[in-house]
Amino acid sequence: MREDLVSYIWRYRMWGDASLTTVKGDPVEVIDVGLPNYGAGPDFFNAKVRIAGTLWAGNVEIHVRASDWNRHQHQNDVAYNSVILHVVANSDAEVKNQKGDCLPQIQLPIEPRYINLAEQLCQSHQPIPCGHYWDEHLKTRLQFMMNGLLCERLEHKVVAIRQILENNCNDWEETFYQVLAKSFGMKVNETPFVLLAKSLPQHILAKQKDNLLQLEALFIGQAGLLDRVECSDSYTDQLRAEYHFLRQKYSLSPIDPSLWRMGRIRPASSPYIRLAEFAMLTHKSEHLFRKVVDTSDPKEMYNLFASGTSEYWNNHYQLAVWSKKSEKNIGEAMRNNILINCVVPMLFAYGKHIGDEKLTERVFDLLEGIPAESNAIIDTWKNYGVVSHNAYDTQALLEQMKSYCLKKECLRCKLGHQIFKRLPVS
Repeated sequence: MREDLVSYIWRYRMWGDASLTTVKGDPVEVIDVGLPNYGAGPDFFNAKVRIAGTLWAGNVEIHVRASDWNRHQHQNDVAYNSVILHVVANSDAEVKNQKGDCLPQIQLPIEPRYINLAEQLCQSHQPIPCGHYWDEHLKTRLQFMMNGLLCERLEHKVVAIRQILENNCNDWEETFYQVLAKSFGMKVNETPFVLLAKSLPQHILAKQKDNLLQLEALFIGQAGLLDRVECSDSYTDQLRAEYHFLRQKYSLSPIDPSLWRMGRIRPASSPYIRLAEFAMLTHKSEHLFRKVVDTSDPKEMYNLFASGTSEYWNNHYQLAVWSKKSEKNIGEAMRNNILINCVVPMLFAYGKHIGDEKLTERVFDLLEGIPAESNAIIDTWKNYGVVSHNAYDTQALLEQMKSYCLKKECLRCKLGHQIFKRLPVS
């Protein structure tokens, strides 16, 4: 028995026609189960129950065993003095609040079919725990859930952005720069890219903005990658000289070069090329976040991140190692990644910050114009017959998988709720 199952049965009044009574035999009428609380404190707020004819309004606490009340030290916590009813699956103890008052307690009747289904979903080895029940009804239900899932995903990203913003003293341009750097790193090198951006604030870059060589020296030098070059050429020597001067001028300390992952990466996505592209974008752009906010046309937004590299990199994928000529540019996939993982959450966060609903709504149109992402999670959904048409769909599906399916949070999931609702009576 899991506590979340007891909470689920209480929340959705799934005790059927059973008459509820306290363990002392007093009749209980549930008028309002209350609002679920996902933070600290009692499990349900603002419930209303009538016990032995007396109406009570307050909070409800849920446990599997009544003795869990004392095990969790609620008897010593004033936050639980507002509890008007203790709901349990097994009443194995009498409980009191911090004031010493005995609490009314009910042992909730839970049908075996619900227990069995909860255990089956929890123990499922399928990537989607409810896969055994998957059908057109659930697939259609999932389509109706897309907007809500996407909003959940964006809200999670807003929380992270607000923390970065706070660390940057509410500087939106600096925050955008750091989130953009994370996008440049993709999953494989996002950590060193973020550390690099933090070690090289924009006010320093602004002073060297008109000199692309110095920008490359700053980015590659601060990345610690100049020291990893085994051989040399004239360009590498220039970068070293510039970085040595700038490092002394701004009292810089490079990040640990061992953080960069070089293996199993396409040459065009190597850290050297990404850093060169980042340097060129910095060189070409000014007040980039303000431009993002002011740009409403999706094509113009996409073109904001069209950037290449200096001439040197057309014949190199790393320093001092010549390669066949190939012009390096931020490609379509990379630009789409920047829009999805940087522009969209930043616009959404900023729109909420200034109370601009049009700005927050714009991100949905932007995502609908971006091709569907391709990764293992989206491939899994395809196997269940769920087809993605654009990034709007894939971002929603990523949220469903990561926040519900992988964590087996079936009792918080609307798909899981549909399965419980249609469970046959045994």
